[in-house]
Amino acid sequence: MSGLSMTDLLENRRWWVRTDPFRHVIARSVFKENVYRSLEQEYRETLAANGKTYLDGHDLYGETLTADMTGALSVFLSREWHDLLAGFFDVNANCHVACGLHHHDVGSKDGFPHNDMNPGWFARTPDSVLDGVTLPRPDLVRYTDGRVLKPGVRAEETTRAIAAIFYINNQPWRPGYGGSTGLYRSVKDPSKRPATSVPPINNSLLAFECTPFSFHGFIENNRQPRDSIVMWLHQPKDDVIRRWGEHAIIQYS
Repeated sequence: MSGLSMTDLLENRRWWVRTDPFRHVIARSVFKENVYRSLEQEYRETLAANGKTYLDGHDLYGETLTADMTGALSVFLSREWHDLLAGFFDVNANCHVACGLHHHDVGSKDGFPHNDMNPGWFARTPDSVLDGVTLPRPDLVRYTDGRVLKPGVRAEETTRAIAAIFYINNQPWRPGYGGSTGLYRSVKDPSKRPATSVPPINNSLLAFECTPFSFHGFIENNRQPRDSIVMWLHQPKDDVIRRWGEHAIIQYS
């Protein structure tokens, strides 16, 4: 959506900040209706064109968005969107963003409470940057462990700072359908007994800072598929170590 600002795109600027069980932001009717329809159409086309890639270790399919994305979905990769989300939280977000399309088939199993305090590696190359935002290059560096896949490429380690889930392309939702995102007080809480949950209602958003206490997880969708766009803003690793200690960074298994 080149040439358009967030003022042109956003429908609702009344975003709610909630503190139970940890601080998080909820927004409904995020984008204007015509903008949302463009996002939804491109979401469908992108999944259809690339096929559904099963993500290792997760009961879902996904597609990573990279710097060659120039259509409607590029709004989620923009510096203006990055700064909008970062402004809700007191973190030193460093313009490194990982963003992907997530599709859960009907009956995708429960996730488990986790906090997303994971590392993320990016390739230090000019073509990894879009609108001042550095994006993953899965062909050059593995995001989850920093493994370099092409000689001469340098991997840059960061840590997740903010997580955001935008719900899109879903059928009308009712209580009992599942597919919500549960928010938990403890990593030991049962998946189906969250302190609160956020339903997958189209054109709505959940965002929160990644801290040792931001426990959340997917709840089984027993009636219909669940679709979303999931993204993480990142921060320097040293910031996390100073604040929480190096032990707080959860390495991928």
